Amino acid sequence: MARSRPMSPRCPRCNAPITLVTGQVLYTCGYCDASIDTRGEKAPLPHYEPVAAGSNQNAALLVSGIVVTLFIVGAAFFLAFDSGEEPIPAIPTRGPAPSPVAAAPPPVVEKKQPKFQWDSTGLPLVVDLNGDGTDDIVGRIRRHVPNAGGTDIRSKAAAFDGKSLELLWEVELQGEPSELHSTVHFVHQGGRLVMSTPDAVLLLEPLTGKQLGQVALSDKPKRLCIPEGDAESVWVEVVDARNLLLNTATTAARPAIQPPPSCVVRKWNSREDCYITVARKSPVPCVSARGLPAVPGFRAENVYKWQGLDVVMGERNPGSRMPMAAVFETGAKTPLWTDSVGDMDPKSMKESVVDTVAFSEDALFMVYGLKQGGEQLVRRDLRTGSVGWDVPIPNSASGSRTSEFKQHGGRIYVPHWVWLDVFDAKTGNLVGTLGAW
Repeated sequence: MARSRPMSPRCPRCNAPITLVTGQVLYTCGYCDASIDTRGEKAPLPHYEPVAAGSNQNAALLVSGIVVTLFIVGAAFFLAFDSGEEPIPAIPTRGPAPSPVAAAPPPVVEKKQPKFQWDSTGLPLVVDLNGDGTDDIVGRIRRHVPNAGGTDIRSKAAAFDGKSLELLWEVELQGEPSELHSTVHFVHQGGRLVMSTPDAVLLLEPLTGKQLGQVALSDKPKRLCIPEGDAESVWVEVVDARNLLLNTATTAARPAIQPPPSCVVRKWNSREDCYITVARKSPVPCVSARGLPAVPGFRAENVYKWQGLDVVMGERNPGSRMPMAAVFETGAKTPLWTDSVGDMDPKSMKESVVDTVAFSEDALFMVYGLKQGGEQLVRRDLRTGSVGWDVPIPNSASGSRTSEFKQHGGRIYVPHWVWLDVFDAKTGNLVGTLGAW
């Protein structure tokens, strides 16, 4: 019976011949360093040609030819070495000679980062760090890192690209999660990122997170504030009242007990303001509904003062507590509009008064719950009440509900449980999600 013999395959990148070794399937091309797997489609499998029976004499001649060829190649190599010149590579006996190809560096194997969870106890700082025209995202995350005994939970400050949502950098944070929640804050000032930790304030390079300076604090920080009209200072409020004014250009800090005028926080008044737990959820002033004109079928609860409007959150009355909203021009006796908060069947909405809101120049954004679990994010026109969109918040049926969210630069940032969802403010489309369970 006729036997067959293999002919050498070639590199799929540079066409150089590959010498097969019995039992080996993985190769590296000696000319261009390409990785080749003969089991797949990256390189052609050996081609076989039939050989006529009775070819023992031809086989002997072939062996003699190979010996002579190896002798000639060895002599050429010896002469090249002896003359101090580079050896001339042998020209393959089959097919065209490969074109000279510079040796490529070995492939870089990207180290897979352990998954992370977004720390939903804080809103992100949203600012363009890399100068590409899209705001990037800075906040706290948690990584679960395997160890010999189980898993370590490490808290980090991290920055993510606003276009791709890919990680830009991260910085290790030291302290208990409850302590970090109240002490780690971020602002961007003077071309630098300013971050507070439980005992210091750090200046970071925005693009890389590299530390550029540090100022020790006498106690835990409460707040960072940029004075209005100031291009390089940050006011640092400290728990023991030994507050500082930090210069981001020089890293110098001086005592500043009293806050700059724009950093003064309005004191909460129990007789006039919303409940303190509600008032703290929004930077927009929230007051009680005392003295507001009555609206049939609607009971007012909280009033947000925004651009000459009274934006009112309440519930249906009489009847079950379906969440409702109304908008008045300040001082007007009748509302511009009154309606259910969402664009869903009222029977499917959780009975409550919505207290998770955000505003843009022309829109009101609200988060409301559903009876069967999950939350919705809705956009309504401030003056007409028309619904722009009403979309589900991914994974919101799991874990804790949304406590606050942020509208900035045409996007909505919704932190909840271990995720940060990013929505387009005009369309309601989900841009992406940071964090994983």
